[in-house]
Amino acid sequence: MTKPALDVLVVGGGIAGPTFAFWLHKLLPTAHITILERSPAPRLSGQAVDIRAAAVPIVERMGLIDMVKKYATTEQGIDFIGIDGKVAGSFPKSGDMEAQSFTSEFEILRGDFAKILYESTKSLPNISYIFDETITSITQTQTEKVEVTFKNHHPTQTYDLVVGADGQSSLTRRLIFNKNPKNKQEHLRRLGQYSAYFTLPSILSDTPFAAWYNAPHGRLILLRPDQYGTRRCYLGVTDSNLSRFDEIDDIMHNKGVEEQKKWFAKEFEGAGWQSERMVKGMMESDDFYMQEIAQVKMERWSEGRVVLVGDAAYCPSPISGVGTGAALVGSYILAGELSLHPDNISLALAQYEKHTRPFVESVQHLIPGAPQVANPQTETGIKVFNTVAWVLSHPFVTKFGGAMKKFYGWVSPAFGGTKWEVPVYGEGK
Repeated sequence: MTKPALDVLVVGGGIAGPTFAFWLHKLLPTAHITILERSPAPRLSGQAVDIRAAAVPIVERMGLIDMVKKYATTEQGIDFIGIDGKVAGSFPKSGDMEAQSFTSEFEILRGDFAKILYESTKSLPNISYIFDETITSITQTQTEKVEVTFKNHHPTQTYDLVVGADGQSSLTRRLIFNKNPKNKQEHLRRLGQYSAYFTLPSILSDTPFAAWYNAPHGRLILLRPDQYGTRRCYLGVTDSNLSRFDEIDDIMHNKGVEEQKKWFAKEFEGAGWQSERMVKGMMESDDFYMQEIAQVKMERWSEGRVVLVGDAAYCPSPISGVGTGAALVGSYILAGELSLHPDNISLALAQYEKHTRPFVESVQHLIPGAPQVANPQTETGIKVFNTVAWVLSHPFVTKFGGAMKKFYGWVSPAFGGTKWEVPVYGEGK
């Protein structure tokens, strides 16, 4: 029996969208897939992302694991830096794919991974990319079709299914699920943290380890190495008092990059360690971007023939270390269920949620008090935090691998391994 040739629009060309397209093409070759990306070209920027736990076998089945290894960031672990500028605790890579440490065995820059996915899908039959375009409206018709209008040059078109893979601030989600489409924070669980990201030139004192430094008032500097001889820098500001962020929230939504940089520069005055280097590099950077750290929490991920995947549906937040993993898992399962039920999309979407939600609920688990517990407001709190890092990294503790595995599992289920089994679709099912 010939399976129906579904016409699918994917909104978002980052990680989740191309992964979904890859698997739907593989499992349901009759499907026609259009990937919409608002940028004029593939977005190949961004910081390091982790591929952990259940996501690893999915990338292996895609035949891309060797490419991920080729583009690995070279990060060998993470050092926690004390107020005195000295290493308080050091955690190397575990070397164990089943129980990875703070540094993943498959650490890769987001841009490099996005490029791998783009190159793996752009020439596949029945997959096409449209750049410099975004949606303006979605209307579900009585004929079980979805009518979509576009902002720029693309004409109005109808599809059998629309997949929103457009990130934490998903426009697709706002158009379909928000009570007020202009409210970007609906469905967001705010975590009391804002972060800035940019690239810095390396200096001689930089090491193959990432460096984590806390300053009073919930300020964080995180420097991570890459394979290009530069450093990826994170500046984070954390506070349980959300009113501290009223100004930057307004700037983020209504003003430009320069105003955003000025806010972070002011926050990091007198932060110590290498803060002057960070601020200077930030002001000179041309790849700066920022975001509010939050989780996306939704009661359901589909409405009619519109469905969300990845951060648009269930962003676990960057501090979970599993955002990319959740996107890979969800995209794979969505494609798999559509391949099983192409003539019953409602059933496919229900099965997608049934199989994916237990995994998502697991990886959205954050340690109690996160992110505030890892970003103390006081100097005393920082000293306590760094003392804990020193104890846990002490050779007497680290030689007991089981204890460290339990610790990493407490930090995140994906760090310490997970019992969640990846479904198998297609050949071998």
